[in-house]
Amino acid sequence: MEPPSRQRVSVLNRSGKRIRVTPIKRAVHLALSRHASLEATACVLLTTDDEVRELNRTFRGIDEPTDVLSFPSAGQFADSAGDIAIAVPYATRQAKARGESLQTELCYLAIHGALHLMGVGDETEPERKRMLHQMNAIGSEMGLTPDPDWSSLLHKEHS
Repeated sequence: MEPPSRQRVSVLNRSGKRIRVTPIKRAVHLALSRHASLEATACVLLTTDDEVRELNRTFRGIDEPTDVLSFPSAGQFADSAGDIAIAVPYATRQAKARGESLQTELCYLAIHGALHLMGVGDETEPERKRMLHQMNAIGSEMGLTPDPDWSSLLHKEHS
């Protein structure tokens, strides 16, 4: 029998929209459980396109909005996996384009961000396949419809 997890996932909603955060916490928790110690923590910021654009510009040098950003703690804090920022308006547009609910989109973005915190990449095709496999396994565990071709749909508009 495994000891109980002491993972803590907090969600700060500054998006201006009413959002159920329990599924988002569960999504991050499940992703962390696959890779992190039992005491890993993470924080998810649900915010505006403008705030994510500013974070993207400041930390990545890319002056455009995006759906999700991950900020791994890089071992700076022993129990912290890092932080995730999700642009809710961007996610809303992407959910509509995908034909999914906003809640499902937010959960998949949270899973994607959490896997990045754990060092799972998606720059090469083998990495992308590994990422998608893990995202869909976690999504299925949550009762979400798997999407083997999931991608950040709106990124293509900004390329």
